[in-house]
Amino acid sequence: MSALEQSKFSMRVTFQGLLKQEPEEKKVEDMLIDKLSKYSSSSFSDDSWIIDKATDKAHSDRVTFHMFKEMGDRAVRLIKLFAIVLFERSASVDHVMYLNKYTKFLLQENINFLQINKKIFSYYSHWLDSQKKEDGEDYASVYKNKLLDSALTFHTYMNTHSSLAYIKGIETIENHYNKDSDGPGYKVIDDNVLEKLDTHFMSDESPLHIRVAYWIMRMYATRPMDTLNYPLDCVKKLSKDMGTIKHAIVKNSKSARGVDYKIEYLNLKEPMQKMLYKLIKKQQESSQSIQETSDKKNFLLTYRHAHVKSMQYLSSAAFARYLKKLQKELKISEIERAVPRDLKKTGITMRLEAGWSTPQLKNFANHRTYESLDSYTAPSESFMIDEQRKILLAKKETASRYMFRGKIINGIDDAYEKRLLENPRAHKISDLGYCPNTAGCGNHYECLDCDDLLPDMELEEYYLKQVDRYLKIAEKQYETGDSTNATDSHHRASLFASLHNKLYSNKEGI
Repeated sequence: MSALEQSKFSMRVTFQGLLKQEPEEKKVEDMLIDKLSKYSSSSFSDDSWIIDKATDKAHSDRVTFHMFKEMGDRAVRLIKLFAIVLFERSASVDHVMYLNKYTKFLLQENINFLQINKKIFSYYSHWLDSQKKEDGEDYASVYKNKLLDSALTFHTYMNTHSSLAYIKGIETIENHYNKDSDGPGYKVIDDNVLEKLDTHFMSDESPLHIRVAYWIMRMYATRPMDTLNYPLDCVKKLSKDMGTIKHAIVKNSKSARGVDYKIEYLNLKEPMQKMLYKLIKKQQESSQSIQETSDKKNFLLTYRHAHVKSMQYLSSAAFARYLKKLQKELKISEIERAVPRDLKKTGITMRLEAGWSTPQLKNFANHRTYESLDSYTAPSESFMIDEQRKILLAKKETASRYMFRGKIINGIDDAYEKRLLENPRAHKISDLGYCPNTAGCGNHYECLDCDDLLPDMELEEYYLKQVDRYLKIAEKQYETGDSTNATDSHHRASLFASLHNKLYSNKEGI
């Protein structure tokens, strides 16, 4: 089965579909249980599964089932099988977490899985409408959308299992709740709060790994998950005044998992960048000293836990708890307190107000689309971004498309290489990429330094290795005083870095 066929097959995986292939229910269950080993080293019988397979992230996802125990063993088994179906479909495992309210509703109403029919979902909706948060507020519509959607998804995927009532037409039931966020979202941190936080993290009162995480998020507006996955070798010094930083970008789409990287320069004359560089170097030394005993290696924010003497990786939740506790100690009012993602919104907003263009903001924020900036900008700013995007798309019509025998090819994908090379003027350049027109070269065949050079997806890792190679060469040349060649090597490193970053932006689209 080809990769495309496997992908299409995975999107069709439901318990009902699997029973059509293998009519014996026990064999279908056993087949699914065997599939768990693709995603986790946990046992099917465990109350919690760590999803640690097929990922290079520092932090593995976790799926927990203990909250369903009151429903009985058969129900827990059914929900675990549902989780594996989600894995196979590359669907969100958050559906399992959101089932918690649904099972709570069933227990309160004394309903078991074999008594469920279409009317249950109307009753569940009325029940959700009556629920209150701890502060007395109603559940937000977007939250109720997720809760109802998870219940519907559970019954759709597991329909025909003998422990579950069969619901004819389950897939036609509509979720009437608004799926778009109706809450305030992330906020720009108040200047006074930001000043208090900056002042605190300038000192050494906080643990080193917490300080490093704060300043990376503060200066580069990174998401917590990106920050926590920075590699151990994320900074390197090229000369007295110049260095590089390698940013981690966690891919979280259903079709792509793992981590991408983006390389930028550090100006060590600039006080804040110099401070961050020194902090990271200290954290590198600390993390390096415990790498041998770490289960996942080569991550910057590895540290030894003060109480249990074990290796830990800073988590989003741990950083959020620290930030919340700190702001309470700093007597920052609850309404003004920042959460980690507010650092991203604040960083983007500050640069927008300073006059950064939307392409600069998109690249800075590591976003695939301009629309994805909307959650970090005010409505008026989103309008401006949308208007600029229209102009950019109009420019792209002439700036970034290529004509081959009357055919226009936009962007870079796996399918066009054959078409590209059908043109006798085009050429594939070994270990570099593609030239759209060698006959019209105006750059004296200096391909690496040519803006028209199109990167090759298959060379992604090669580009990064060349960056490291030339940076090491430049470092040695600087040490021996050969500044002329060092500058040239440094320039070549920057060109390979540009090729890698260009490939990433082309791969994600405008």
